[in-house]
Amino acid sequence: MLTFLLAAVMSIPAQVPPAAPSDPECRSSIVGTVRTITLQSKVFPGERTLRIWLPPGYDTTGSRRYPVLYVLDGQNAFDTCTGYQGHEWTLDEVATRLISSGAITPIIIVGIDNAGARRANEYLPYADPFMPAAGQMEGDRLAAFLAGDVMPLVAASFRVSTDPAEIGLGGFSYGGVATLHTVLSNPQLFGKALIESPSLQVGNGQLLRDAADAAMLPDRIYIGMGGEEAAIPPGAPPAIRERIARINTGLVVGAERLRDRLALALSAPSVKLVIDPTAHHGEDAWATRLPAALTFLFGSPDAEKQAARK
Repeated sequence: MLTFLLAAVMSIPAQVPPAAPSDPECRSSIVGTVRTITLQSKVFPGERTLRIWLPPGYDTTGSRRYPVLYVLDGQNAFDTCTGYQGHEWTLDEVATRLISSGAITPIIIVGIDNAGARRANEYLPYADPFMPAAGQMEGDRLAAFLAGDVMPLVAASFRVSTDPAEIGLGGFSYGGVATLHTVLSNPQLFGKALIESPSLQVGNGQLLRDAADAAMLPDRIYIGMGGEEAAIPPGAPPAIRERIARINTGLVVGAERLRDRLALALSAPSVKLVIDPTAHHGEDAWATRLPAALTFLFGSPDAEKQAARK
């Protein structure tokens, strides 16, 4: 029975490496302009693909520099053809709509592809007790990868802002863990953080303990969590259903504790927590919550209020 329970929890889809390269005949779902560049990292081994989404009007705005959101697991950001199991986060569709309506300022979004089988090793600062990964956890090196490899290359190729107040980092699941750890340990790099469904069990809750001691943080932090992150398998026995329901309750409580601890930092950020009561752990839920996240991070207070009423 315990094995069945752990299998149910560990089946959370975005915590495993992405699927193999998509069918070359797949029809792209990208909205707008996405340019790709290849990065040879000095921090992590091998090449990495960066996918840069440019806002409407980018090519006609001369010397204007844009706020920028760096997103981990970049192959899932814009295109069903490269997204996990044919799903994407619809960052391109949502950003286009919000920019066009004036809800957010025009931004550039940079998707940073993950390392495939080494995804957990690069993203996690601490081991996951639910899904042990082989090898050393190297999440402490992610900030150096971003600041030393990714951000200089993007800044040399595109008109992104270099003001930390206009630079955001975002991630989902293990990417949410990586985002949280990076902004806790290197708050000078980013003024905004998008943290979706963070796997707060890593390090047996160490991230929550880290958050309790934060002094400086980004100005704005968005946290999203589903009320049913771990789906209950059909036909599961009552004891298993009860146990998974207890885990889901614990994940929500963890997100609430994270919000409260971040808000107590010496340089207190503005923190927004969204709990979606029936949402599971996956791309579709994150896409649904994305308008609220982008509006909070890159919109005006008036725009955020308007989005909340829709």
